[in-house]
Amino acid sequence: MPGEFVSPARPRTILVVEDNPDHAMLMRIAVERVAPDVAVRIVGDGMEAISYLEAVGPYADRSVSPYPDLVMLDLVMPRLDGFGFLEWLRGGNVTDKPPVVVLTSSLNPQDEARARRLGAADFQTKPSDLTRLGEQIRAIIARWVD
Repeated sequence: MPGEFVSPARPRTILVVEDNPDHAMLMRIAVERVAPDVAVRIVGDGMEAISYLEAVGPYADRSVSPYPDLVMLDLVMPRLDGFGFLEWLRGGNVTDKPPVVVLTSSLNPQDEARARRLGAADFQTKPSDLTRLGEQIRAIIARWVD
């Protein structure tokens, strides 16, 4: 109808859960390069990720902290690690669970098995350079966000 208000589409959003500021920055740059229309939000550990998903504290405003279409999760973090976050997410605390892709430096097959058992949709090792990270992020977005 003419003059009818049409709300804008919700931006696609990736929540990066990463305690290393350098890694978080590289992931943001990689996403911005391969998918500039995808918003990136970064939190430093599993506790912050829970607050983000529950929209509490600094994440209460969904216009600023939109619900993520995907979570990219590191495993080794302070306070609550990636496994603890996956256990919380699996526990049924969230009704609309975004897919979780674990991006870690771990090469331990037991870490992968545990993460998948706890509900991780995918498990990948972080590459060391930005070009390979960009290619990896492009494939993740194509599979889980697009």
